[in-house]
Amino acid sequence: MQEQLLSELASSNARHASHKSHKLDSLLRLTLQRKYTLTFSLIFLVIIIYLISSLLSSEEKDFAEYTNENFKTVFLAIHAMGEEAMSVGTRDRLALKTTIKNIFESEVRGLEQIFFVRYSPQKNEYRYFAYCDKTGRDLTDSLVMPEHLEAIKMRAQKFQTLENGKVYLVQEVIYKTPVKDVFLGYSQLVFSYDHISAIITQRRHDYLTLGALSFALSLVVVSVVTALLIRRIKRLNDATKLVVRGKLEPVPVKGSDEVAELTQSYNEMILGLRERLLMSRYVSQSTIGLIRQRRSEGVDLGGTREQVCVFFSDIRGFTAFSEHHDAQQVIRYLNSLLNMQVELIGNIGGDIDKFVGDEVMATFRGERKEERAIEAAVVVQRRVSQLIAEDTLFASLQIGIGINTGEVVAGNIGSRDRMDYTVIGDVVNTASRLCSAAGAGEILITEAVKERLPKNFVVLSEPFSLTLKNKSNITSLYKVLYD
Repeated sequence: MQEQLLSELASSNARHASHKSHKLDSLLRLTLQRKYTLTFSLIFLVIIIYLISSLLSSEEKDFAEYTNENFKTVFLAIHAMGEEAMSVGTRDRLALKTTIKNIFESEVRGLEQIFFVRYSPQKNEYRYFAYCDKTGRDLTDSLVMPEHLEAIKMRAQKFQTLENGKVYLVQEVIYKTPVKDVFLGYSQLVFSYDHISAIITQRRHDYLTLGALSFALSLVVVSVVTALLIRRIKRLNDATKLVVRGKLEPVPVKGSDEVAELTQSYNEMILGLRERLLMSRYVSQSTIGLIRQRRSEGVDLGGTREQVCVFFSDIRGFTAFSEHHDAQQVIRYLNSLLNMQVELIGNIGGDIDKFVGDEVMATFRGERKEERAIEAAVVVQRRVSQLIAEDTLFASLQIGIGINTGEVVAGNIGSRDRMDYTVIGDVVNTASRLCSAAGAGEILITEAVKERLPKNFVVLSEPFSLTLKNKSNITSLYKVLYD
């Protein structure tokens, strides 16, 4: 009897163990539904991770470009202000230092350091003209250490340098005059990308959390609608491959279930990617110009190419005249010569572009522009002769004129707050240098002007060569023999 009970107990235990083993095998066995659920859930997880990685990479790049462009804009503005302050001595230094200090007090994220170094040719030394960093340290008037100076000079050759996670924007401070360019020193702005790393780390955490929740949801969705999910995930996968090739196309949303929500989320991510790509394109100097154009009631800051004849005139002996006469006399005689030129140039169809001290820049457009420019130059010189006959003081204020013609860039140049309609280019630079080379009472023209003149229009000297400043080739010139 006891043996029978033991036998039945052993048999029961065996059946129970077999049942448990069968149940365990059933749980471990990968059915087709489970296989598809696991497979496509893993695919979905990979897609989410890939999209998150791509999005974070794109955002990090966009943030870096946006930060870089913003700091370049700040640096160029500060550089212009520092150039003005350093060119007039210490008079405007306080305003420059105050501006730099205000920038740091506004807690611009990533900004490390701003300073200006001034060169003293008398002492052959470099001192900080204005200095401030994020710690509040002020090294103004301190000597620049030789090793720091060498680093500044090396960085100034590249304008922008990345060292040890910090970006150095360095530029020479040059004061430009009609005669020569004067080296004043260096300006430097330092910023880092550390704040971007902190933002990306936080967003990575948020995106991974969102991805994990989406993955958990996908397990339920895939297990219920396997066939539908295969087709729709394939569509999402194909769309993701298009993203790799740069085609950010949305996926049609069908139904109202979780997969449809996932598709909608994907489309929203695509829309976000599109917006960020557009932002990265807009964070450029040309786009900033476009934005300023729209905010300035449609004022076009762009330029066009034109054929223009450029006229430059400069008063010879004006510096010496201003030193030996009182201010009222200097202004009166200067205005007499400038008013005379404006009137005569305007009568012959020329436009006054600007005044640079005692220099006049004018442009001639349209038919006979070269002829009209020479006519204006001759009339101006003859009028100066009349003024000398009427008042002998004008004998020390004669005029030299340079004329060149060709293709220039014309348009509104500047910023939203300050712009100037002018022409720029090699033709303008050559005309300016011709004016500098012309003696009192002389009119110099280039070969390009001479070729566009009618035969026997004006008497010219024999051609002669002259090497102009910053021009590698020798320029052939002619003097206009108006008398």
